[in-house]
Amino acid sequence: MRVIGIDLGTICCGYGIVELRTKNGEVGTKKLPLSSQLPVYIASGVIRMNSKTPLPERLKHLYTSLKKIINEYKPSQLCIEKIFYHKSISSAFALGSTRGIAMLLAAEDNMPVFEYNSTELKMALTGYGRAEKRQVKEMVIRILNLNLSSQKIETLSEDMTDALALCVCHINNQTGYR
Repeated sequence: MRVIGIDLGTICCGYGIVELRTKNGEVGTKKLPLSSQLPVYIASGVIRMNSKTPLPERLKHLYTSLKKIINEYKPSQLCIEKIFYHKSISSAFALGSTRGIAMLLAAEDNMPVFEYNSTELKMALTGYGRAEKRQVKEMVIRILNLNLSSQKIETLSEDMTDALALCVCHINNQTGYR
């Protein structure tokens, strides 16, 4: 199971890729006991878009960038955060457009899409649905056993953390890993 989590945005979009593997490094499966499987960090990053660029051009850039990432890492499942109430209706519509891009890419590759709200995400990682971002980041680092310097991750941005948290939440939800 290789999962891509996408923290969608109209200016900055984080992504993370996590794979379920056996403790000896082979690709995991639902048939193996969970005690012998671990979520393993594969990649993460941020897609940046210029806020002065018209939305259609940013969406095209997002589509092209995510398509390249999906083609390179070949995830089998895609996770995004559920839509939530937004103060600005125009921001909510723009964010909805980015969600459409992610869902289109998933459909093109026959990849199922899973959605989680922020409370589910925080619960899966910290056991507390109102955890702070700092706590979520600490758990992502701990669960994925990240050594930022040795894995050539310059920085684990909030967007990357949220995307990786989506992956961990999904693996937890699908397999009961914890």
